[in-house]
Amino acid sequence: MTINESHSSVPAAGSASEELTWDRVAEAIDGLSNAWEKYLADGGKEPDLADWVPANEPGVRTLSLPELVKVDLEYRWQSGKNPRKIEFYAERFPDLGAGESIAVELIHEELQVRMQAGDRVTEKEIHHRFPHQATVLCELVGGMAVAGTPTCTYFAETAKGTQVATDVKLAETELPTFNSGDRVDDFELLTQLGKGAFAQVFLARQVSMERLVALKISAHKGSEPQTLAQLDHANIVRVFDQRVANDPEARLLYMEVVPGGTLQEVVRRVRFAEDQQRTGRLLLECVDQNLGGSGVTRPTNSSNRHWLADASWPMVVCQLGVQLAEGLAYAHEKGVLHRDIKPANVLLTPEGAPKLADFNVSYNGGRADESPEDTFGGSLVYMSPEQLQACHPVLGGSPQLVRGSSDVYSLGVMLWELLTGKRPFEDEAKDSNGELARIQRMVDQRHYADFSELEKQIPRDCPESLRQVLLKCLQPRKEERYASAEEVARELQLCLDPQTWKLLQPSKNPLGTFILDWPLFPVVLAGLIPNALAGWFNYTYNNQTIIVPLSEEIEERFHHVQLTVNSIAFPLGIVIGMWAAWKTLKMLRSGKDAPDAAEAGSRVLMFGRFVSIFALVIWTVSGLVFPIAIGWGTDVPSALNLYVHFFTSLALCGFAAAAYPYFMLTTLATRFFVPAMVRNELYPGPRWRDLQSLRKLNNVHLVLTALVPMLGLLLIAAIGSEQKWILIIVSSLGIIGFVCMFVLERYLDRTLDGLGRIAVDAPRRMQ
Repeated sequence: MTINESHSSVPAAGSASEELTWDRVAEAIDGLSNAWEKYLADGGKEPDLADWVPANEPGVRTLSLPELVKVDLEYRWQSGKNPRKIEFYAERFPDLGAGESIAVELIHEELQVRMQAGDRVTEKEIHHRFPHQATVLCELVGGMAVAGTPTCTYFAETAKGTQVATDVKLAETELPTFNSGDRVDDFELLTQLGKGAFAQVFLARQVSMERLVALKISAHKGSEPQTLAQLDHANIVRVFDQRVANDPEARLLYMEVVPGGTLQEVVRRVRFAEDQQRTGRLLLECVDQNLGGSGVTRPTNSSNRHWLADASWPMVVCQLGVQLAEGLAYAHEKGVLHRDIKPANVLLTPEGAPKLADFNVSYNGGRADESPEDTFGGSLVYMSPEQLQACHPVLGGSPQLVRGSSDVYSLGVMLWELLTGKRPFEDEAKDSNGELARIQRMVDQRHYADFSELEKQIPRDCPESLRQVLLKCLQPRKEERYASAEEVARELQLCLDPQTWKLLQPSKNPLGTFILDWPLFPVVLAGLIPNALAGWFNYTYNNQTIIVPLSEEIEERFHHVQLTVNSIAFPLGIVIGMWAAWKTLKMLRSGKDAPDAAEAGSRVLMFGRFVSIFALVIWTVSGLVFPIAIGWGTDVPSALNLYVHFFTSLALCGFAAAAYPYFMLTTLATRFFVPAMVRNELYPGPRWRDLQSLRKLNNVHLVLTALVPMLGLLLIAAIGSEQKWILIIVSSLGIIGFVCMFVLERYLDRTLDGLGRIAVDAPRRMQ
């Protein structure tokens, strides 16, 4: 994409003359853009905007000149090639206006491209250069320009005036300091658990209820209590209620006690621990140390603690990530964004499970009286690029643009720090130009990160699955991250199940690549070859064993019936089968466009069942038609035996023609097609009931493969000795086929286990 593609202020065309005018405008813009691209690529003469301004077409000139100025501004400032300010253009092209008559849109464009290029823009400069447009311009760039303030500030014009946030937290009324032993309202303060800029948290005894609670004392502002009260999830701290104290005036939010400390203490230990010391035991040691300090006994019969004691550190990070992402997904489902995810805001239970806490700067989209700007904030070093931009008054960001994907980014930063002992970006250094310049630098670090260098921080024992999840969480563009916290939870759950994760990865061998590139070919072969072999055997066997010993008249009729039936059945079967395969496999690339994506995926998954039923119908009809058509109107000795013999041989072939294609097609679907559809986001995942149906169908078709050698042995016992060798060979091959299908059925069972992990309606697994 070239730079000028972002300029799209050209309105839609109306009449034919207007359309021609706008075509000329577009032609001028494209010409200047192409000239700049060529100059930046090959050098030569610097493009001159005047060369592209129509001289003899006043209407085209009026429309194209502002757009050409925007293009020229952006190329010059982004490339650093002789950058200019708007006054230069106004002097050269008087029809742009001068002083207060210069369009605000053009001035704003200059300010924007300069800030994007890292140039310093201040409120003082704006008022000095454009006193008449300054008020509007300051609003456009965020309320204030960069003034070199000593702290990071977020400005939002509200009815109360300009709100200022230090370290991106709104300044609250200063509270007196409380100490252990104090009595506040109904609470006796026992031990301080934490202290922040605007609140203190104590382990307290609620006198009236005679219970221990975690008491957060803060200013009576925001809607954190109401937000937490509607969140009932195992991985979110549960709030009991709130009170308002009058002396001193404060809000008392009391919650469940989570005595295992915070992830911040775990990160601190990880930072200084040797690689071999980074295991689940490290987490348990942190938890137990805090339990001892709070007087809580260590659980002795906790399955989660037993798992942690033997788990590698990457698996511990995965497990914590799954639980936190599930809690976050639950909050997002309720319309609540956390906006301040960091290790200090994750508490640990005695069992070592995490709980999200501190929704002080969260946004509850379900409340009509709350807007994204209210209590907007967070911790800079864990913020996404768009949240950082919303904290900078001139980067064009907005709290309205900070959505669930921003929480996903913060979660990724935190898990990265938990895994490696340090954050992915070096954000600690202060900038000599002030806090706002630091935010600009942090935004640039995230947008232009060298991920190949970042990966070097990841320990060698980290599975590729976890590596990919973390890198995707940290993508600077929202569109390239996970769409939701629920998706992150599912991906991290796969990290705990290497078999399922491997199943969903793109095939690296040539066969797998061929199957996905040309799916119709293996599908047709899987359905056609067993039926063709069964048809050949059936013709040969019936002719030699049943028909030849009879009269020439019956033999002639047999050949006539055989030719007629096969001329109808095989072409019809091939056409219907290929049509069904084409319609089904089309969904491998267009499933997301189907009215029901889940139904599309189900059809791909269950295609083997369709082929099996279709083959059984064809062979059953043939088994009835053949003996009747041959014996109709003729004197056939032992007609009943003829019919039974015919039907049994056709049943033998029909079972083989149904079972073998079923197993091969189901293997293709579960191993290649369905994982590819999930991987390419064509549909969310298989339905649990479909997977359970396949397990039952696998057993049914395994029985059918077992019936093939059994029917062969039955025929051996029923016919004369001359033709037994044919059935002995077929029965032997049937036994081998049964063993092969048994092995394939076991493989399918494991594959279905893997797909069950991503089933969209799977029963909830116990953690």
